[in-house]
Amino acid sequence: MKALVDALTALRLFFTSNLGLKASAVGIAILMFSLVHGAEDMERNVYVGVVVRPPADAAEMILVTETPDRVRERLKGSRARLNAIRQENLPPVDVKLKTRDESRYYFEKEMFDLPTGVSVVQVVPPSLTFKWVSRAARELPVEVLLDGELPGGLEWSGEPEVFPTRVEVDGPRDVVNSMRTVRSMEIDVTELGEGVVQREIPLVGPPANTSFDAQTVLVTLRVQPKMHERVLSPLRVDAEGVVPRALRPRAVTARIRGPEGIVRELNPASVLAIVNLTGTVSEKTSVSVPVELRGLPDGVEVLEIKPDSVTVLLPEPPAPAP
Repeated sequence: MKALVDALTALRLFFTSNLGLKASAVGIAILMFSLVHGAEDMERNVYVGVVVRPPADAAEMILVTETPDRVRERLKGSRARLNAIRQENLPPVDVKLKTRDESRYYFEKEMFDLPTGVSVVQVVPPSLTFKWVSRAARELPVEVLLDGELPGGLEWSGEPEVFPTRVEVDGPRDVVNSMRTVRSMEIDVTELGEGVVQREIPLVGPPANTSFDAQTVLVTLRVQPKMHERVLSPLRVDAEGVVPRALRPRAVTARIRGPEGIVRELNPASVLAIVNLTGTVSEKTSVSVPVELRGLPDGVEVLEIKPDSVTVLLPEPPAPAP
């Protein structure tokens, strides 16, 4: 029993004596491990932006090959140095082309601005290709595309209006010259109602390497009730203001136009053909007077009256007093 107590006492003294020295030893060990571990070489991938500087002789040209906006770098260096790199802080690589005839550009490892002790192992892609073609710009009319049919009983009141009416197209000469119009996205008209509708509509995207100076257009659509024409015949002609001796002819035919429902339900008896003789003074016994229609509902117009005037035989003047 005494031996066990002696052993426990010795173990306690081992762990509790010289605590300062032991703690220092542990700290030094950890520090040495960190230094050795941080000094080990490793590799890491980062992405760097690319800025292409067109050559002076490509001012009237356009680049038709697709170039990446960034490249992938495989970096090598100590763990500490690589971990300290912030990808968003790396400056972009500047690609300066000397001439438009330079169809391929190779990346050099020395082009990349990196911290001391860090080197480039690989760049992906290792090079960029360039193709330049002649540039052209011109204005083209905007074509409005409609999808579907108007609801029953409605029709268009004129053609769709668009603003701006023309859009400038800029891009490869052969592409620009082959285009005839710039199209809008389709407009669904199946649920439109009567009245004026204005909508901002996006344009169909331009072809590759081509741009528009506008991305949307303002389209105005005018919708009205479906119009219907109808002939009213015969319409009896009556005089107003003076009782004539006779009207020749006594009836006319009228062609009218208006909303389909109103025109179809119109009772011809409610429409009056009138010649207004109020204030008519003439030395002649007959005059020609235009015919006017009265009693038409709002929105209904007269297209034609046949004949458009009648001959009125005026009353004979009273005999002079003896």
